[in-house]
Amino acid sequence: MKEQDIVNELIDIRLQLGLDFVGIATAIAANGQKEIRWKYVAGNRNQRYQKIVLQIGKGIAGIVWRTARPMVSEDLKNDRFAPLQEYPIALTENLVSIIAVPIMSEDAVIGVMLGGYRKVTQIKEPVIMNLQGIADKMQQNLLATKE
Repeated sequence: MKEQDIVNELIDIRLQLGLDFVGIATAIAANGQKEIRWKYVAGNRNQRYQKIVLQIGKGIAGIVWRTARPMVSEDLKNDRFAPLQEYPIALTENLVSIIAVPIMSEDAVIGVMLGGYRKVTQIKEPVIMNLQGIADKMQQNLLATKE
């Protein structure tokens, strides 16, 4: 599978779920340390996402990577856990409501899929489950691009 095929799938996912933004972050090893970067996106407003580099445990992707659990926030501007500045992808893409789910392979996180809205949106359980199901299927595509 080619990288453009993954981007095309993200475009379909964005339209299917009514999201403003969909992205997948993956890890690269740099200087012996794992860095997380947003590699595939759809619905982006600019190219600044390419400059975002996160450590495990930092930012939306880093938190989901560390915990291997979904992260949901219906209003990041009023998030009681961390200020909006802690989430660079939300800042650069003006995301207010987000759903982020891990992409797993053999009990290890290999990516994080993020769906976001630019307006405060109530996120219902079926949307979370749907995005997690899509992320589970996306695992094969991510592994295929690494070969």
